[in-house]
Amino acid sequence: MPNRLLTPVVLGILALTGTSTTALAGEDLLRLIGFGGVCADCDLSGKDLSGVSMNGASFPRANFTNANLTEAKISGANFGRAVFKRADFSDALLEGSNFARSDLTGAKMDDIKARGINLAYAILNGIQGEDAEIVGSNLSHASMVGAKLPDAVFDNSNLSYADLSGVKLPDASLLNVKLFKARLDGALLSGAEFEGADLSKVEFGHADVRNTGFDRTVLKGANLSKVKHLKQEQLDDACGDSKTLLPDGLKVQMCEGTQWAKIKKSKNGNTYTYSFSIDLSDDERKAIAKATKEAMKESGFAIQKARIALAEAIGQGDFPTLVIERDGQSYTWPKQDNYQSEEQRSIGRALRVLDGVKLQNRRAQRALEVAVRSLEKAQNTLQEDYERQELAGGAEN
Repeated sequence: MPNRLLTPVVLGILALTGTSTTALAGEDLLRLIGFGGVCADCDLSGKDLSGVSMNGASFPRANFTNANLTEAKISGANFGRAVFKRADFSDALLEGSNFARSDLTGAKMDDIKARGINLAYAILNGIQGEDAEIVGSNLSHASMVGAKLPDAVFDNSNLSYADLSGVKLPDASLLNVKLFKARLDGALLSGAEFEGADLSKVEFGHADVRNTGFDRTVLKGANLSKVKHLKQEQLDDACGDSKTLLPDGLKVQMCEGTQWAKIKKSKNGNTYTYSFSIDLSDDERKAIAKATKEAMKESGFAIQKARIALAEAIGQGDFPTLVIERDGQSYTWPKQDNYQSEEQRSIGRALRVLDGVKLQNRRAQRALEVAVRSLEKAQNTLQEDYERQELAGGAEN
């Protein structure tokens, strides 16, 4: 693309004309663009624009191929039909800007933060980056074939009619996204979360949905008949219709009459925070209050029994002990055979209290199961430590 004249407008007063982009470099280029430059069809390919601030800039059809836009701050700018092939947007902040029909093939987007941007009909094939955030944005009809964006966040974005064939979105967050008639054939969606998403008429093809969350998703007319690793439990809190296609043996409830809790989710770094708003009847509230009170009472009894048992053991003073230091923790072990430590007994009591507890909310149930597994792991670790000490012959007082 030939060089065009760069006509930056500085605060609406200074206008430079007759200056080619090849004559501008380094700080001069950054300063002029930073005040909201205007340059249709200009060639900025390969330019180092790292840290540039573009407020209200207009660069329709401009060429930014291989440009360095790391840590750029772009707000209210227009890049309609611009070319950003293999450009580096790492750590950039994009807000309220237009990239409609732009070409970002192979662009790098590590830790990009994009909010309220327009990428309708944009070409995003082969883009890649970790922890990219493109939230509240319009990606309708965009092409993202082969994109690699692990841990990406697309919350509240519109990807209707988008082509995401072969996209890799492991552990991505797609809360409340709209993917109406999108294509996901061959996509890697393991661990991704689609809570509250509209997945109507999505063609999943052979997508890998291992551990993918479909809570409160709408699957009307969606085709999941060929997906890999889909389990019934993933569909229990989703809904569909008579046109929803699933693998043999799986089913989904009908959307008509279905009500879910309202869920809000925010991400801070790698930590997700959930808040729930649930409409409950008086009887349901009373039942929850009763169950909670009984659980607290049971826990109180367990703690009380543990204190009594410990006091009795200390009072008797008939057990020699061995102190083990491990990973900064101090464990007190008796030397008798077939003896469980107080730590093991406490963990055992907690496991017995939690045994058989079933929660209606699937996410809460998963959290409970993780806690149980952690307790079991701690119990096994304590037992292994004790057994190793026994094999070693213990220690003399």
